[in-house]
Amino acid sequence: MKMTHRQAYKRLHKTMSLVVISTIAILASSKSHAVLISDLYITEVMANPTAVTDSNGEWFELFNPTNESFDLNGIILSDNGSNIHIINNPDPLLINSGEYLVLGKNDNELENGGYQTDYMYSGFTLGNSDDEIILTDSEGNQLSLLYDNGFVSAGKSSELLSAEMLTNNYNVSTIDYGFGDFGSPGSAGAYLFDYDTTPITTSVPAPPSLWLACIGLSLLLGIKNKR
Repeated sequence: MKMTHRQAYKRLHKTMSLVVISTIAILASSKSHAVLISDLYITEVMANPTAVTDSNGEWFELFNPTNESFDLNGIILSDNGSNIHIINNPDPLLINSGEYLVLGKNDNELENGGYQTDYMYSGFTLGNSDDEIILTDSEGNQLSLLYDNGFVSAGKSSELLSAEMLTNNYNVSTIDYGFGDFGSPGSAGAYLFDYDTTPITTSVPAPPSLWLACIGLSLLLGIKNKR
């Protein structure tokens, strides 16, 4: 049985309406997942250097396992005491995908034990017995490491082995650097770092033209439906 023009139009109208509704639903559900400070890892900590003083040679290292860069500017570095520092770099302080970044107390390689610092902080020290490294963004998301007795070794950094940042998942480094302390600031360490390789991505927003096309098609179908 042949369809009349009116029946054909109704079927087309129904099909196009479903397409518009489905497209809008997909667009609405594709909310971006921006990389957060909590997605990073604290992969290495040098709290008690012996080649130089603690005030010159302390540092810690971050690693970015995501496939997006992250800007550390504005992040608050603190402990559970009175130490606090707001990261304020003249340029974006980017930690790129799959890369390490070192934050330290002194950026002079002739004074800090012979390592390269990506950012020098102040107002924050690392305890040799127990302490906390807490990084907080403007929305309250945190990356933190809490350590206690046994975590710090004189002249040797503590290196993360797996994705859980618990003190028993760190081991002392066996790679020497600079003036003779042990650690691998800014690079892969002595051990295989076993972390989740599932990529954390940022969804790409739909282009405005696609939104406008859906809205226009919806209005067109609505007008035709009234006729």
